Amino acid sequence: MANLYQRILELIYPPLPRCVFCGDSFQPYYQLAFCRRCLARMPLITKPVCSRCDRPLRGREQEPCSQCRTEARFYEQGLAVAVYDGFMRELLHAAKYNFRPDLARGLGTLLAAWAENETRLDDIQIIIPIPLHPQKLSARGYNQSQLMAQPLAAAIRRPLLSETLYRVKPTKSQSKLSRKERKENAEDAFLVADCQAVAGKKVLLVDDICTTGYTLSEAARVLLLAGATGVKALTIAVGVLEEKWMLKP
Repeated sequence: MANLYQRILELIYPPLPRCVFCGDSFQPYYQLAFCRRCLARMPLITKPVCSRCDRPLRGREQEPCSQCRTEARFYEQGLAVAVYDGFMRELLHAAKYNFRPDLARGLGTLLAAWAENETRLDDIQIIIPIPLHPQKLSARGYNQSQLMAQPLAAAIRRPLLSETLYRVKPTKSQSKLSRKERKENAEDAFLVADCQAVAGKKVLLVDDICTTGYTLSEAARVLLLAGATGVKALTIAVGVLEEKWMLKP
């Protein structure tokens, strides 16, 4: 009887959700998977930002940012929600390397909430997550970018195509490579398996982090070759480039 009574109470008064990171219960809002305390720790992007990549501008840095002034990308617009620093770095590292698919989906709710009133997504027709190479996917067990893209696709009601773009080159992790090595590492990494799915479409690429943007640019390049009419790139976080990235090849 006690168990039955407990079930009836839960039907009438469902328990509050728990924060996907800290585990504390919280009053849900905007379908976010994080409590207010964890949200407050996130270094969300605030203006001024680069109009081309959403990277925060520092000090007297001119607009667009130095990277966008000196190097072209195949995607027309870079979009991001937070800065890749502090607590956000911790969250993304855990989502990728600590077998936390639930945390990856939780981060996707940030994308969904951010996109609710984002007019720069109005022309998007399909969403494509950056794929992992089959070897890395087998080792990790899931593609964090795909999981992050799912809440976003549901929120803005666009098709999520997870088997259209393939990674055919087992690239190295970009984090410890030089700028030149990152660019070479990303070259010829992707293949479009279904050109009809992207032909004539405006595409939104989704990934977890953007630093130099080479991976996203290479993916955009092959999508444009396959017939996409435009590509934008959205990430949870964007890195603020250190001087070494701007001054050295």
